[in-house]
Amino acid sequence: MQYKEWKTIHEYCLGKPCAYETRPFGKNPICYRIAGKIFAQLNVEEDAYRITLKTNPEAADFYRRVYPGVVVRGYHCPPVQQPYWNTIDLYSFEQQTLYQMIDEAYEEVRLHLPKKEQRRMPALAEFRFVKTDGEDPAFIELCGKLDANLDEIVGAKIQRKKYEKYNQRDSIHDVILAYRGEEAAACGSYKFFDDETVELKRIFVAKSMRGCGIGKELVRRLEADAKIAGYRFAVLETGELLTGACALYKKLGYRVIPNYGPYVNMPESLCMGKKL
Repeated sequence: MQYKEWKTIHEYCLGKPCAYETRPFGKNPICYRIAGKIFAQLNVEEDAYRITLKTNPEAADFYRRVYPGVVVRGYHCPPVQQPYWNTIDLYSFEQQTLYQMIDEAYEEVRLHLPKKEQRRMPALAEFRFVKTDGEDPAFIELCGKLDANLDEIVGAKIQRKKYEKYNQRDSIHDVILAYRGEEAAACGSYKFFDDETVELKRIFVAKSMRGCGIGKELVRRLEADAKIAGYRFAVLETGELLTGACALYKKLGYRVIPNYGPYVNMPESLCMGKKL
């Protein structure tokens, strides 16, 4: 395959249901994930044009024997992981077989996800994710629904007006919207906190869309975008009364941290953080 075709491979990987791009190791490789798990790693440096794909030991051995020297053990993987990854020299490989191997890598990861994640994937595949900014009308509308929902849950116990100045959209430039059909079903965003850290903000899923894992998927994609932008940590503010949100963040690896910034003197706030 020619080097100029890497964008076609990139789009093919992203075209798999629920797939998204991450770059956990820097500019290269581009890693493609579902439910947080990598199924392909594409290196787009011209002098190291190759892809590493998830596999199983039997399939890995088959491809290495059929394409000796072109398909090799995952070159960057520790020895214990090498039976489960193949690295392919893309200059010496043809497209049809490559796409077949990408399909197999995707299925290998999908079939080893927890059963609950597997059951959710058909519903998640109905959503499309759009990157936008804080002035998007759909984001503004969802933020209004979020505030109404928060008023309903905690408004009687906590005076929420003092939080308004910390949720202004003019400081939010990175937003992801989830659409099902033409309906904006969920939103999430992040903003600059310090040189290494972003603060997740305005994460909301419409009531009719809950239960299919869309909130978890949004957070994963926000984390991936923040990591690509060079950030190393994420923080967020929630509250103990928001039990569903707290449970979601804990499942995604967030841990309680001392209240930061404007929330230091707000005991009703619960702050959490995570290394990306």
